[in-house]
Amino acid sequence: MNGAWWAQLRGVIRLELRKLLLSRRAVPLYLLAALPLAPVLIFVAVSTVLGVPEEFRGTAGAALFFIALFEMILRFVVFFTCVWVFMNLFRGEILDRSLHYYLLAPVRREVLAAGKYVSGWLASSLALGASTAACFGIVFVYLAAGGPGPALGAGTLLMLARYLGVVAVACLAYGAVFLLVGLLLRSLILPALILFLLEQVNIFLPGFLKKISVIYYLHGIVPLPPSGGPVSIPADPVSPWLAIPGIVLFTAATLVIAGLRVRSLEIAYGED
Repeated sequence: MNGAWWAQLRGVIRLELRKLLLSRRAVPLYLLAALPLAPVLIFVAVSTVLGVPEEFRGTAGAALFFIALFEMILRFVVFFTCVWVFMNLFRGEILDRSLHYYLLAPVRREVLAAGKYVSGWLASSLALGASTAACFGIVFVYLAAGGPGPALGAGTLLMLARYLGVVAVACLAYGAVFLLVGLLLRSLILPALILFLLEQVNIFLPGFLKKISVIYYLHGIVPLPPSGGPVSIPADPVSPWLAIPGIVLFTAATLVIAGLRVRSLEIAYGED
């Protein structure tokens, strides 16, 4: 990529980040990212009155509580945040009748797609990472208070860093999927629901079918993956050394397809 393309890429990223983080379009992003705080604050309020359950006391109990909370963050909050952010990167511009400004500008369309994707990944990772860190801090400070060792010691902070890394990788994979869906399809609600259901039934699928879902590979890099429960079908966990390269390769392939789609993209506002 030559210097002109780098300049174009930086310009697209700066413009898109302003839209995603500082405009009205940012409101759903922040509301979705803040959702995990609700069950955490409710738990703190209820347990302050009724007492903390014995299994959730101390650092080990806080880690156990956060396993369940982070599964909800991955399966629901990260998923639907990426739906909102990435599906609207192009579809939102079409509905706002503003995409033609980009297409008329002297910017390579592949660079435009890359810039929009990177900005969506940065915005979603920052918002969801901040929310995850806030929930983690509240849970560990509250539940581990008075227990042996510091609530946020070096080991705990390393665990937080790994959780934040999982959030960033999840946004990387889901973002590529939903960017492509937003480019290929006009209606977004039904595809998003179908993909959501496929991710949710993953625990009931046999091992070879589990491997076609994003959540299977994310569980391979989660610091403390969930057990799946008694009704789940067990499968061999994927190694982080395979999960991360697999997600990166999948993301790259999806973005190549998205770049080819943007290259031939034509808009007709009257049809939307």
